[in-house]
Amino acid sequence: MVFQAPPTQRHEVQILTSHFQFDGQLETVGSMLNFINDPARDSLSLYDAHTAPLAPGSPLKGFSRPHIVVRRPQIVLLYFTAAETRASIRTHARSELLVAYTPVAICQGHFHMPAEARVRDFLDGIKGDLAIVTEARIFPLVEFPASFPTEAELVMISRSQLLSYHPT
Repeated sequence: MVFQAPPTQRHEVQILTSHFQFDGQLETVGSMLNFINDPARDSLSLYDAHTAPLAPGSPLKGFSRPHIVVRRPQIVLLYFTAAETRASIRTHARSELLVAYTPVAICQGHFHMPAEARVRDFLDGIKGDLAIVTEARIFPLVEFPASFPTEAELVMISRSQLLSYHPT
């Protein structure tokens, strides 16, 4: 019997952490959402990656590397640049229009959650650390070194990086 490994895929992404902005190809194995939100996975690999500090006047300038590992708990926002990738992501049918505050941006959009979830504790019902937000509007709190969408049909936001949130 021959076992085949799940397919490896690469997805163009932009990632914001509280200190850096990354652009590159996120490598996933098997189901993309399961891979990204796997609780046993502490990091994500970016290939053909570029990173730049968010701090203005930083002595560290932007740089490119063939491979950069980003720790998942540090991710604030993750955006898939390809429309077909965003379209392939399944969401919960229920969503609530919320405003969420992170260290680097305010995000307003439809936060997807299980049908039985309440707004006050919906994060407890979401599997994985990265929650899905559709029809998102991003209001930067710092100047990003490269363009990042201020309006996105879909973005992922880290539960662990949410400082607070409320309905609109």
